[in-house]
Amino acid sequence: MRLKPCLYTLVFLALYLTGCASSKNDVPPSQTDLLARTWVFNTITIQTDAKVYAINATQEELVGENNTVTLAKDGTYTYRRSGKPITGRWLLTNDKILTLTDADNSRTIWTVNTLTATSLDLATMTVNLTKGSDLTNTNVYTPEESSVAISSVFLLASLDKQYGGTIDFTEEPTPRSVQIMLKGTAR
Repeated sequence: MRLKPCLYTLVFLALYLTGCASSKNDVPPSQTDLLARTWVFNTITIQTDAKVYAINATQEELVGENNTVTLAKDGTYTYRRSGKPITGRWLLTNDKILTLTDADNSRTIWTVNTLTATSLDLATMTVNLTKGSDLTNTNVYTPEESSVAISSVFLLASLDKQYGGTIDFTEEPTPRSVQIMLKGTAR
């Protein structure tokens, strides 16, 4: 007769522990699931070896119209350029490296510095500008390095007083390296 109270206790304990198991809803989303949404990049900065320069994201379209890109769950991305949809494929590896491949198989690689359901911080590779004098020289710079360096120089030029910006680059340190950083919010 003493077996019944022990059996009831074991059944109660088993039910209790089963009820405490985490449900599927408690599983945090994967990095890929967090990334798959529409992102608006509202902050663009150029990091040089000496200084960080903020670019007016509303004036410069680095990532499509209005700096908006949609990363779909099926591994494709879309943004608009001059009213036309531009598509490609995206891949996240090691929860940190985002590779965008366009229709011409041209790749852009970003490091994911921060990713939440509402914010995304990306950074390109850092490019050493002192390796060569011609940023398009494929013997010195990889296509990825050339793309980052040329984009950085163009964006920095948009800040120069000589071209209508607010910074006198004759008074600024000459950059020896550049990196593009983006901060985005989910739409």
